[in-house]
Amino acid sequence: MRILTRYILKEVASHSLLGLLIFTFVIYMRHLGYVLELVVRRDASASNVLTLFLLPIPGILVITIPMAVVVGTLIGLGRMAADGEVIAARGSGIGLGQFVRPVMIYALIGWGLTAWMGLSLGAQAARKLVRMEAQLKASQVPYEIRPRVFIEQFPKLLLYLADIRGSRSQWHGVFIADNSQENAPKVTLADSGILVNGNHAGPSTLHLEHGAQHEYDPKHSEQYSVTSFTATDIPIPSDQTAPTTERWKAQLLPLSTLFEIARDPQPQAESSAIGNRGGKTSEMAAAPATQNERRSALVELHYRFALPVAALVLGLVGIPLGLYTRKGGKAAGVIVAILLVFLYYILMAFGLSFAKQGRLNPALGLWMANVAFGAAGVFMLVHMRAARARVQFVQDWMEDLGRRWEAARARRRRARVNLDTAFLQPRPAGNRFFQILDIYIIREWLFYLVLMVFTFTGIYFIFDFFQLLGDVIHNHAGPLVVLNYYRYLAPQVLFFPAIPLAALVATLVSFGLLNKTNQITAMKSAGVSLYRAALPVFVATAALSAGLFLLEDNYLPALNQRQDAYRNQIKGKPAQTYFRPDLQWIFGESSRILNYRFFDPDRSVFANLSVFEFDPKTFEITRRIYADRAFWEPHIKGWVLENGWMRNLAGDRVVEYAPFSVATFKEISEQPSYFAREVKTSEQMSAWELRRYIDELSQSGFDVVRLSVQFYRKFSFPLIALLVTLIAIPFSLVEASKGLVAGVALSMGIAIAYWSLSSLLEEMGNLHQLPPALAAWSPDILFALCGAYLLLRVRT
Repeated sequence: MRILTRYILKEVASHSLLGLLIFTFVIYMRHLGYVLELVVRRDASASNVLTLFLLPIPGILVITIPMAVVVGTLIGLGRMAADGEVIAARGSGIGLGQFVRPVMIYALIGWGLTAWMGLSLGAQAARKLVRMEAQLKASQVPYEIRPRVFIEQFPKLLLYLADIRGSRSQWHGVFIADNSQENAPKVTLADSGILVNGNHAGPSTLHLEHGAQHEYDPKHSEQYSVTSFTATDIPIPSDQTAPTTERWKAQLLPLSTLFEIARDPQPQAESSAIGNRGGKTSEMAAAPATQNERRSALVELHYRFALPVAALVLGLVGIPLGLYTRKGGKAAGVIVAILLVFLYYILMAFGLSFAKQGRLNPALGLWMANVAFGAAGVFMLVHMRAARARVQFVQDWMEDLGRRWEAARARRRRARVNLDTAFLQPRPAGNRFFQILDIYIIREWLFYLVLMVFTFTGIYFIFDFFQLLGDVIHNHAGPLVVLNYYRYLAPQVLFFPAIPLAALVATLVSFGLLNKTNQITAMKSAGVSLYRAALPVFVATAALSAGLFLLEDNYLPALNQRQDAYRNQIKGKPAQTYFRPDLQWIFGESSRILNYRFFDPDRSVFANLSVFEFDPKTFEITRRIYADRAFWEPHIKGWVLENGWMRNLAGDRVVEYAPFSVATFKEISEQPSYFAREVKTSEQMSAWELRRYIDELSQSGFDVVRLSVQFYRKFSFPLIALLVTLIAIPFSLVEASKGLVAGVALSMGIAIAYWSLSSLLEEMGNLHQLPPALAAWSPDILFALCGAYLLLRVRT
């Protein structure tokens, strides 16, 4: 192998591995918290935990390996072009083929790895992951359920828990409404309940003790049934048992089964057998294929074979773009790579969508992105001079804009200086807080920060969109819904992981480069200590942490509600209670729960109002009121109920039944504004709203440990930007000699350590194993002490 080939391969591979590490980590962060929760709750063995850690990786690598190939090609060749190495090589008589050959060899390796992941290992890992999640789903149900929130994730079933004590499977004050019968929910109340895990794919069962079940016929309101029990069992269906889309089922099938379904010469007209294909592979192949199944199998086959080719076509397009990137270097390579990857996967997504809907042939839909990018790459290579001219034109245009902007800034600066000299005394040189050296350091750091924020956000959006694509198609979510979802998701992605990870990588890379080029040594020789050199970065990250707190406290609560609503719409799930105008449940000011079909806040009118009053000690219904219509009367400052009835109950007996045409109940003291408010979770409240909510619940005797942990985390977590900077500076000076890849790998290691420790201690606080304040602040304290210790040991 020639020296130039080895040199190009080394240059491309180093940056490609760096990109692969970053891309995979950013996407994998979504899965890390779920596994850590299992570790803390000890519901899975060590081998199962390790398996859960590893199983998502093949599915992620199928997406990230082609991305890494194009990033390595653009950054590696772009760096060579910016440093004049490409011109020197071409001037010495080396042809274009000497640059194309090593890149395509590397792209071919990427294609082979991606094909192995997509065709074999990825499907096996996906099947294994689904089986393990099915086995663990029973233990996962209580983790998703929170106290004092109406939970509507189960079909035709609403659940409310007054409190959760000790383990999360021990519930107190259980309220269950079965909405199978319209206008007449079957209500079950119990003093306590324990969740019994299901076996394998079976549903979980809620074992209730000391309660009663209430039923009545809406057509005959005089008929009312109360059945008390000492103990009873109610199955709790999981949302994971809901029917999945054909796209996901096809993704689980091995290649042999997909080929058998696709080759079926006489598919059935009706889609009747796809629900039976969730068992063994032999049973899948034995059932006759339907028309929809055959199309799904063809789409999945073409998808599995087409996606690995992305490594080849993206690398092919990256060669001419990288060779003639004169300026911008690595930054331009990263930005162009993200844009290319986004464009490629958008084309692939639309092709997959149209093929799935039957509007395009699967071969055309799934291969059009590869054909388009391959043709573009070949065209640019053949017409290299024209491609170079176009690239140079764009660069010259952008450089011209930059020069104009700098000239405008210079004019404003001169005008400001003239004003200062005219009216103010000039300050002595070196008397400003931010000096030339500070501006130089912070400018380099901000450059990498912005670059990494753009990179991490782009990667997250690309992978999330590809994951949601099947739901977008299946539930017919419009483009406006998808765009609004990502518009409201962007601030949350910036809050975590984009900005904290970007601050970490920017600090390690910028100070590592300063040390590697001996600029840190030059500063020390000029009398500038390391602490003074790092001061502007510390100030910037402190301001960044303050900004993260303001973002989380003032903006994210409302934005998260909107984002959750759009995501539920895309996923085809029912919206949460605070967004449902057709069926509302709300906890009253005292011990009662109110249910209504509709509420008009402008006229203060209810339709089909039900009021459940209960004893908070025993959680037994003491009175139940129903009215077809209720409106607020300002003169009496109360509600007027029409066409309804009232029942007083004592245990399982109805001691009084009183129908009415018009009636008022002073006990229903909630004013119309009470029903216009939203019921929020801790993520959807500001710190002070959460503090007031905790005080209200603690006065009522509820367990508020989990909410207290979340309250303290609202203050501790935004400090992550400052903490990772504190610990990154000493590491950057020690590891600078090992190169950029080692620095970024170290960044990912630090991020994993912080996030793992933070999640671990949070769950320990939720389980009463640590005080809430200690559980929330311990990661910050430990990382601050570790960073201060390492920083003090560095020679300044």
